[in-house]
Amino acid sequence: MNNATLLKATDLVIKEIHYKIEELEKIINLDARKKQTLLEFDTWRFSVSKLLDGVFSERSISKEFLNETKVLLNKFSDVENVKKINDALNKAKNYLERLNDDIESGKYVKGNNDSVDKTTALTIIRKILRNFHKHIEAMYQDEVHRNGKIKMADLDRIRIGNEYDVQRILYSLIRPIFPEARLEVVDDAGYNSVRYDIVLNEYDIVIEVKCTRESMTERKLTEELGADSFHYKADNLFLFVFDRIRLIKNPDAFEKSFNRKKQDIGKVIETIIIQEVTF
Repeated sequence: MNNATLLKATDLVIKEIHYKIEELEKIINLDARKKQTLLEFDTWRFSVSKLLDGVFSERSISKEFLNETKVLLNKFSDVENVKKINDALNKAKNYLERLNDDIESGKYVKGNNDSVDKTTALTIIRKILRNFHKHIEAMYQDEVHRNGKIKMADLDRIRIGNEYDVQRILYSLIRPIFPEARLEVVDDAGYNSVRYDIVLNEYDIVIEVKCTRESMTERKLTEELGADSFHYKADNLFLFVFDRIRLIKNPDAFEKSFNRKKQDIGKVIETIIIQEVTF
């Protein structure tokens, strides 16, 4: 659990982070195709990490920052590498801007930290996933109030088409409770990189989102979840399947086949399938 607090005055920390953002903007304006740009970015990243270690009581903030902004180059594609570098630059800027917002809100002032323990966090995440369909029903399908500005015709235009749509809605439910939750975090799995859909680093929780589609078979879904179960590193991994087309014939058996205890493979895997709603 992240109980980090500020070791320095809030205004001083905000000023120092703003200065680092200004440094980053100069790097953003450089040519990402040149090797020197990546070298300058890496030097800047580690200087930010050192700053964060000096102003926070725990190293979890700097570790998360380094993890989110590292660049894993593809030795066969210069075009892909340029995209990766630019993505990392933007993620770094967004991270520091979010961090400054949190600092300004008083989140890291001693006595203001309202983090929950890991057992409670797992219970909350589990309830959000199990009741995801209730949010869909309440937000998009229940009748709207006649005096409201949001009309049923507006809501009818919103439809879940793929896992990115599910991921967006799910993240919007999780982030108000866990502000440090992150979307699409890339990590190094040794020989290749993996992308986690939603990560709660402070609790070592990863949520992998799947949405079934007409071209998918149950066997294909099984293979994808099996690969995720093997590669994803976390104490607690949630496999969340929004079965939009009711692909899975026996959801209870399917869930049970992927659930694992920590003593089995070094992590807890919980599988949750939603079929209760047509959306």
